[in-house]
Amino acid sequence: MGGVDSSSSDSRVFGYSVRPESELAFYVVCSDQMILDNINTLLKGRGLLGIADTAGRMHYMVDARRSVRAAAQRIAGETDRRLEVSSLSHAAVLDTVDRVIREHHLGEDLLGTRLLRYMLVQSITEPALLTAITKRLYPLAAKEFGLSVSKVERNLRYAIGKSDLASVKGRRMHIISQLHNRVRSMLAMLYDCMPYGSEDAMETYLPEGNGR
Repeated sequence: MGGVDSSSSDSRVFGYSVRPESELAFYVVCSDQMILDNINTLLKGRGLLGIADTAGRMHYMVDARRSVRAAAQRIAGETDRRLEVSSLSHAAVLDTVDRVIREHHLGEDLLGTRLLRYMLVQSITEPALLTAITKRLYPLAAKEFGLSVSKVERNLRYAIGKSDLASVKGRRMHIISQLHNRVRSMLAMLYDCMPYGSEDAMETYLPEGNGR
């Protein structure tokens, strides 16, 4: 469907919810073949699949069918990412991003808000993504949510236009960068730390929401 925001636009299995703590999903498979088909689809799209056991430990399946070197790079990248975020929990980042989203009255039911939330979380864990928002961050979100890059841009524009951010001057790339900085600033205030490449952070921040 080509609509900007509809529940059918967001059918992706592993999309990010605005309220992850209240989201519970079950995926029912009726045969070994269904399991294999779904795993194969995920591996083809991402190259790596993480599964948590009952103790909360993560186990990864890495696709090396096309290239052993690519598989090794994925393993190294995921290992580095896990080490980088270990000092600040993922839940803390998600909670802080949600605070910033609510601060600017972004509609929690909008797909554009979910996209923005995902992009902010990714930019916090990998700040280099902000150096090429349209070339790296948009395609990353598009792949995660099963959308085209143009639909990502369109839904972001719609969500921002319906929020306090509609009055902020500047392109959406600038707004995303400013929201990123606001999240970083809040993380520093709440957890007494500056996450992930703080030396490169810009000093400008969006004003707080108008409290309407």
